[in-house]
Amino acid sequence: MTGRDAVREHVAEVLGQPAGSLDDHEDLLDRGVDSIRLMHLVERLRESGVDAEFVDLAETPTIAAWADLAGRRARA
Repeated sequence: MTGRDAVREHVAEVLGQPAGSLDDHEDLLDRGVDSIRLMHLVERLRESGVDAEFVDLAETPTIAAWADLAGRRARA
């Protein structure tokens, strides 16, 4: 599973939607990701070894951006 696939799975679980229904470049705020869900996603990313902050996800709310962030901030 790629980093992008993992991020997509996290988002799908938090939203309760199929992962295949999510586009990598759509604004996830329009799909129902709110501040509470963003915090859940931050925690999921941290648990998977990514140094993520709330502001990182809020500034660019797309799967593509979050996957890029995960790639850059993965803990060794």
